[in-house]
Amino acid sequence: MPEFMPLSLVITYIAFFGFLNTHQRHSARFEGASQTYHLALNISLILGVLVGLSLMIYYGYLTVWYWPIVLFLLGSLIGGLLFGLLDVTIGLLIMSLLSFAGWPISAYVMYRIVSNLGG
Repeated sequence: MPEFMPLSLVITYIAFFGFLNTHQRHSARFEGASQTYHLALNISLILGVLVGLSLMIYYGYLTVWYWPIVLFLLGSLIGGLLFGLLDVTIGLLIMSLLSFAGWPISAYVMYRIVSNLGG
């Protein structure tokens, strides 16, 4: 059982959380004409939250119970601030479009990192 948190996992979780946070912000402030796009944002957000929760449970199962909490706190603080800044700088729509691919890729990389911790 690892007694440390790999930096690669922290960085990947920051990206994962940031991409989901972008979708959350865009959905909450959605002013576009396409309700289909708004629905896609919400579906992506729900799937991302479920995937993230599953990965946290898996990570806690392979390590100790508090590492997922520490990872969530780090990721939410840093990812929220960093991606909030990117949303303002680059634009919420562009970041939101990138997030449709960004969070699933981040989730896959996180899964690979966590799986390698188990053995």
